[in-house]
Amino acid sequence: MYPNVRSSGRVPSSSPPAYDANPWSYSAPGAPPGANARQHTLPVNDHTPLLPQSPSPPRLKENSKTWSPLSVFIAFMLFILGVVVAAEWMQRSPEAALDPATRARMRREWDKEIKGHEAIRQAWVTEVAAHETARADWEAEHAALVTMREQLVRDKEAWEAEKRADERRKEEEQERLRASFYWEDLRAEQRCLRHGARQYKARVANVPREYDPVQACKETAVEIHGVEIPSPTQCEDKGCGGVFGHWTVDYLEPTCITHFDEFNDKGCTSPGSGRRRIESRLWNLQSGDDWRDMCSTTPANFRGLHLGSPEICENWGISGVWGFWNIEDPACL
Repeated sequence: MYPNVRSSGRVPSSSPPAYDANPWSYSAPGAPPGANARQHTLPVNDHTPLLPQSPSPPRLKENSKTWSPLSVFIAFMLFILGVVVAAEWMQRSPEAALDPATRARMRREWDKEIKGHEAIRQAWVTEVAAHETARADWEAEHAALVTMREQLVRDKEAWEAEKRADERRKEEEQERLRASFYWEDLRAEQRCLRHGARQYKARVANVPREYDPVQACKETAVEIHGVEIPSPTQCEDKGCGGVFGHWTVDYLEPTCITHFDEFNDKGCTSPGSGRRRIESRLWNLQSGDDWRDMCSTTPANFRGLHLGSPEICENWGISGVWGFWNIEDPACL
């Protein structure tokens, strides 16, 4: 009936195959009749081919297998382990091949080296013990030095306290002795020393033989005109005559206060000099006073101008002692 179809070993069906409404569906070869192994439904239009096209064969999945970091690390460690094992085997294999004589010689060398190490260890132990002994001796010596220093500090403090007490006793004794000193025969000089000042003198008394009388003179105060003067201006040692103190009193000495009065204007010293000559007589000069010292130290006031001491002093006998000043005056220019 179908001369060009080779027999497949099956008895052909006496009825035609069932009609498929979809002309583009097909069954794969060898599939049972009426069963489509894979159906392809395509849209039908003017460009649809008359014969159905077989689907493209499935693409093979690309091989995406790669080495992970963990796999690389494990492989590297296995390689290192192999190298170490090989090196150990290479080191041990010659030793295993040594003969007994060589092994005995090596054993003797090892024993000798062990004994050397033991000797070094014993020497180190001995040295450590020596260091410990030296350290103990040093600590004992240090403790002794600390004790000695503390004792020295205590001795110094005691000595200083005793010294202060001794100095205090001496000072108290000196104060007691100084309190017993006094001045006798305090007298004022007859003449004035200068303007407004007079000298006084007295002999220091009640000074023990063991005490320096000059020092006693310097340390003994005196009271003059109700004012206490701590020490003399000068101490004079007259040997067996005693030590005398001298004071210069420049207060409350009215008989020593000289003054100038009734100034005379003598005119310009010379034309164009710019200076005017003033003169005045010195008053209250006592008998026995040095007229030069008294005149040269007596100040003056002229028409509200303080002149100070005179530039020149002259003694005109019964006319008295006169002072002269050359003062600046623009009227003399």
